[in-house]
Amino acid sequence: MRNGFKIFDADAHVIYPADLWSRYLETRYVSRLGSKQPVPGFETYNPVTVDGRWTQHDTILYGQFQKYIDWTKDDMIAKYGEELVLEGFTGDRVATALARDGIDLSVIYGPEYDLWFDGIDPDLQAAMVRAYNRWGADMRTASGGRVHTAGPVPLSDVTRAITEIEHAYHQLGIRAFWARPDEFNHRTLGDRYYDPVWELLQDLDVPFSTHEFMGLRGNSFGSDRFRGYSEWHTVVHPFEAMGAIVSMICHGVYERFPRLRVAYLEAGCGWLPSWLHRIDEHLEAAGAREFPELTMSATDYFTRNCWISTECEDPFVRDVIGWMGDAHILFESDFPHPDSKFPHASTTFLSLLPEQISDDSKRRILWDNPVDFYRFPNEYLPRAFSEGTAATGA
Repeated sequence: MRNGFKIFDADAHVIYPADLWSRYLETRYVSRLGSKQPVPGFETYNPVTVDGRWTQHDTILYGQFQKYIDWTKDDMIAKYGEELVLEGFTGDRVATALARDGIDLSVIYGPEYDLWFDGIDPDLQAAMVRAYNRWGADMRTASGGRVHTAGPVPLSDVTRAITEIEHAYHQLGIRAFWARPDEFNHRTLGDRYYDPVWELLQDLDVPFSTHEFMGLRGNSFGSDRFRGYSEWHTVVHPFEAMGAIVSMICHGVYERFPRLRVAYLEAGCGWLPSWLHRIDEHLEAAGAREFPELTMSATDYFTRNCWISTECEDPFVRDVIGWMGDAHILFESDFPHPDSKFPHASTTFLSLLPEQISDDSKRRILWDNPVDFYRFPNEYLPRAFSEGTAATGA
């Protein structure tokens, strides 16, 4: 809680333990995963290999961007402390860190690259998802229920995807799911191949989110044209979210599954009204011929089924509120990424455009909307709220 506002962080992360896969994967898969720096002396973030292949793009492996964006180990320690960085982002430590920022409840998204790269064995991908969800259940328990994880959906094989969603939900208590928004195996998220996934998530009444991470060894926007951090990171998050939105709307996902809830995370938000307007214009021109099953406008589908997230310092959230209202906007801290405002994300958002964004809107974005989107069981919600401990001006 911050200044009397309850805070539900809809999108956060952790630095994963080096033994995540060796500890949680079934034994028969463990030898297929490893970790090694691409060049001696480099410090590349989490350079995991699967079946002998790096899961990150060469631009990331060899670019040394951590130095450019103040994200070396020393930088992490300076911002988050030795205990968290050196001893691990365990559930109890993450909950304590987020509480400094006034965050009462948080959902973690990941892993970034390890199970999404082009050509991954579908059987191994599903096994990694199950391992990750085991880790996530332990994270939730260790945090005292303050830190939850979204379960990855293994998109390579829809049958395996269904099995892993069912297992995560019924056996491990996972109540949110996600995938990258990128084209995967030449399919976009609007492809009818994924309809069984949407049907199951709708029936379970659990949310699905997309979340991009720059640097995949695979098909993501900008990977074929940019070689620098500034260019690629500028485009990949919003452009991939835009692509997922147009695909899922135009190919009728929300027409066929009217109760499905989907959020497009960590992509900014100010572009959203203009993007939906652009889709609407094209559907007016050609939609009756290309997508005759659609019965609503893109804007109406989004308003009924979808959510967008805002980071704490984004002034253009005001434009989304002005055009579309404040009921489908989520707050994200982006903890503990290099551009996170930790431990002042909540203070930064509460101070944002006080003459243009009302306290009522901020209250909905910080708590009411994430509660509505995730719809966690009552026992997953905090029973007590404490004021954040980070000094406001520190």
